[in-house]
Amino acid sequence: MRSVLWAIAVWAAVRLLLPPLIRLSWRIGALDVPRDDRRMHRDSVPRVGGVAIFAATLSAALLSGAGAAERYALAGAAMVFAVGLADDLFTLPAWLKLFFQLVAAAFAVGAGGVAKGIWGFAAVFWVILLTNAHNLIDGLDGLFAGAASVEAVGLFAVLAVLGKESLLPLLLAAACVAFRAENRAPARVFAGDCGSGTVGFLLGMLSIPAFAGDWALGMLSPVFLFAYPMADLFAAVLRRTLNRRPLFGADRGHLHHRLAATGIGTVAVGRVLLVAGAVFAGIGVLLAREEWSAFAAAACVGAVGVLLSLRAYVLRRASKEKLAKKVDFPRKI
Repeated sequence: MRSVLWAIAVWAAVRLLLPPLIRLSWRIGALDVPRDDRRMHRDSVPRVGGVAIFAATLSAALLSGAGAAERYALAGAAMVFAVGLADDLFTLPAWLKLFFQLVAAAFAVGAGGVAKGIWGFAAVFWVILLTNAHNLIDGLDGLFAGAASVEAVGLFAVLAVLGKESLLPLLLAAACVAFRAENRAPARVFAGDCGSGTVGFLLGMLSIPAFAGDWALGMLSPVFLFAYPMADLFAAVLRRTLNRRPLFGADRGHLHHRLAATGIGTVAVGRVLLVAGAVFAGIGVLLAREEWSAFAAAACVGAVGVLLSLRAYVLRRASKEKLAKKVDFPRKI
């Protein structure tokens, strides 16, 4: 009950903070202006919604008595947040953002004692991956917030199953759900780097204990939890490497861009990706316990069916859209 009350408090805080932040963003010009074809919105949109997400989550986490490792994770997230906010306001070079992300991850992992030795390096790498993966999927109204909400709830469940309960994932989920109310199409506000990067960083830090499960395949649990953003990240790296394009350069090759190119509409694209992400997150939860391995195997088989159904849905919607465009309806009868 206590966890639910804190989650409700975070949800309410984000909802209260967003309207004045949106007005302030318009006043100071903190806007995402669609200057290139990779952006999927036509009008300028405020992009400091991450301020509400992080402020509400940080306050609730500290007031509710976050543990030592969580406080170090929040300290590292504060650095990522500050750099992300500076990028949202002034635009920073990609290498500088990556440098501070590395410093923040190394500090949070090392000082928090969540991993040591070679596993410490692996943990830092994991956190950096999730930080940037969530930044990459923040290109469609409601997508980042929806995906992060599902992942955070899944992570909360996994940690509870492993006996490593943490309130912070639930607080993040509540903050993202509240933010999505203003971010879904047509979005009134974007999270910005200060939002998507910070949430990704915290999810990365909080998911490190999930790798130390009680059976061999349990370490795949966090991989499945974050399968969608990680798949998009690795696809982007591979695509840009093969095309000899800068790794930090922007393009229209992300999964949401490719699905939108079929003509099914951005709302349908968001639903397809969120369903796929939820299916994989569910498998991640089932993999946390060896006793649930049979259910996890069945879920994997079911996931194939779901993905095939989503593919059929996309193709069917795309064919209808193309057919509708070909038909020339008379304006007057």
